[in-house]
Amino acid sequence: MLIADLLGAALTLVALAFLALGGGLLAVRLLGSRAAADPLALAVASLLLATGEALAIVLLLGALGVLRIDLALTLQGVLVVALLLDVRRRPPAAGVGAPFALLARRTWDLAGHYWAPSLLTLHAVGAEVLRGLLRPPLGWDAMSYHLVLTSAWLRDQNLEPVFGSVPLNYHGYVPANGSLWFWWWMAPSHSEFYVNLATFPHWLLLGLATGAVARALGAVRHWPIASYLTLLTPIILRFAATEYVDIFVAAVLLAGLFFALRWLRTPSWSDALLFGCGLGLAAGAKVLGLAYALAALAATALLARGAWRRRLPQLLAVAALMVLLGSYFYLRNATLGGDPLATTCERTATPPELAGQGFPRPSSALGAWDEVVARGQLLEAFLGSVRPGWRELGVGPQALLLLFGALALPWLVGRERRREAWVAGLLVWAALALWFTVPFARQRHVYANVRYLDPCIGLACAGLVCWAERRGARERWLQALAVALLVQDLLQLRAEMPFGVRGVMALADLLAVALVFSPALRALVARRWRELALTALAATIAAAPFLVRFRLADRGRALATEFTAHSTPPTVFAPGWAWLDSHGGDGNVAISHAPHNYLAYPAMGPRLERDVRYVNVNAADHRYAIEYPGCQPRVDPAPAAWVNNLVKRHIRWIYLARYPQFDFPIEERWAAALPRLFALRYADATNRIYELTLPPPPPPSPQGPPHQ
Repeated sequence: MLIADLLGAALTLVALAFLALGGGLLAVRLLGSRAAADPLALAVASLLLATGEALAIVLLLGALGVLRIDLALTLQGVLVVALLLDVRRRPPAAGVGAPFALLARRTWDLAGHYWAPSLLTLHAVGAEVLRGLLRPPLGWDAMSYHLVLTSAWLRDQNLEPVFGSVPLNYHGYVPANGSLWFWWWMAPSHSEFYVNLATFPHWLLLGLATGAVARALGAVRHWPIASYLTLLTPIILRFAATEYVDIFVAAVLLAGLFFALRWLRTPSWSDALLFGCGLGLAAGAKVLGLAYALAALAATALLARGAWRRRLPQLLAVAALMVLLGSYFYLRNATLGGDPLATTCERTATPPELAGQGFPRPSSALGAWDEVVARGQLLEAFLGSVRPGWRELGVGPQALLLLFGALALPWLVGRERRREAWVAGLLVWAALALWFTVPFARQRHVYANVRYLDPCIGLACAGLVCWAERRGARERWLQALAVALLVQDLLQLRAEMPFGVRGVMALADLLAVALVFSPALRALVARRWRELALTALAATIAAAPFLVRFRLADRGRALATEFTAHSTPPTVFAPGWAWLDSHGGDGNVAISHAPHNYLAYPAMGPRLERDVRYVNVNAADHRYAIEYPGCQPRVDPAPAAWVNNLVKRHIRWIYLARYPQFDFPIEERWAAALPRLFALRYADATNRIYELTLPPPPPPSPQGPPHQ
């Protein structure tokens, strides 16, 4: 596997480099002369367009049923070549590399000017990157559906709803642009080894977009402070090394909003298209993203003034691009006979204690107001939880300050920027209204759900920095306050840093000290930076097999004992996953848990070597959950039908598990009653793994079935 691991690491870097290059070239072409004049806008546009290109390619290939990494890279390569040829035909005045050279110099200058916040941010994100490299995916949403969708689509090469029992019967129908972004981090190596890093580009984009919005609102000098404050907010940094999609939604939404604010002042096609790209990516990532995108579009259209002969077609282009990038999953659901939001499946997948319709929903923060307020959960969710098992899923003590900024945003800026502030303020108010009335907030859900407000956190930081600059705050005092808040964030995070991360950081500390105290070493780095960069790249690829070896050996322990954001119950299932990793090989797995199939992804293996799926227990054996009444496939159970369905799907392993307070699913009784068909290979208090001993059916003949 040594060669495969080296190729997997190299191909992942190539894929990401092509996406970055395509995004940068398209940004230069789209922004034109403004690309060189505005490095911040170039950086935001490049990251946004790289994401847009990535999603457009996989949406196209997935809709056609040919979602393969070779075809995806070919399309991206063709796009990059076309952009390069276009640049050669119409080269920018200073050359295509000039805007990026200016961006690099400007970045270095800002990092030197804001050296203390830069060092704190670098330390924080470096620790999280290392954590992501050394640990398997540990987030609840990642293991229960985000990566289940990604891996199933990688296996099946399409974007059909992933079939399953509760809750996958609903999660298979959710908008999933985020899962498609994760595909780019898993497909090149066909593994999970790099997917924990997938959120970091959008973590960076969120910080840059926040600073860009702050500048658009009037903070022309101190906008970087808004970026730093957003990036190190605990609820944001905590999820940077996970496969949740809230940072993705907030990043593309605020990036699009930045170009919307520019479009408000001067309508241009480039700003309109970038605005539409951000809205479409957000709308297709989760239902709340759709709500936020609609709110941003409505606020922008409502507050636009003048030049309507130019604005109207541009607004139509915004809406068209939003539909193109954001509507696929909603249209797919409607085409299959459900409603766009798959609300029938959502009601079936909702636990009884959280169920309830109406507005506000009974399980929302407003609907359960007495409960969440009397227990202190609402305040604790924002200030940060110190309860065992919850790693500071909150904003921190600065929450009250940011709440003021969020609610008063339109009045924190100067009159000349009041219209832009009203657009941002309306988006914040709409998000807060949704947060209090729609998402689950009972039974501690409210702690993790603060992440739904990531866009509001960024806009509140932007508004407060604008207000400080408008009030004439001295820069040294403003920087000192920012550093104090950033240190407070790091102290609040209480990161349980793994030993391996500490070792890598010790080496980094030695290198930093050597650079500080050795002029000769600094001169060498300045003189040989290209050679050193290539050497570091080669060393990174060469280290991939060692990283993989560590990850494989540590996976069972990590799944059983660690968590990233909040504790989850994989300890119950980890022995079964470890057995499959050791003995399951690449055999197909049928999975069924009691009371529901909450965690399916880990059984797929670190290299996604096993085809893990839910297999029907009935003779109907419909293809989609939505074809069953109430979107519930566990009806009309029949042992013979179940066995027949297992054989049809070439299943080798039947993995059955339960929470301790529940009995095993009915498949366990069936398997135990048929020892000639099912051999028990592993058993403990909460896990059973059987091997189906029937020979698999022969593959279908190319000429079709024989005539009777």
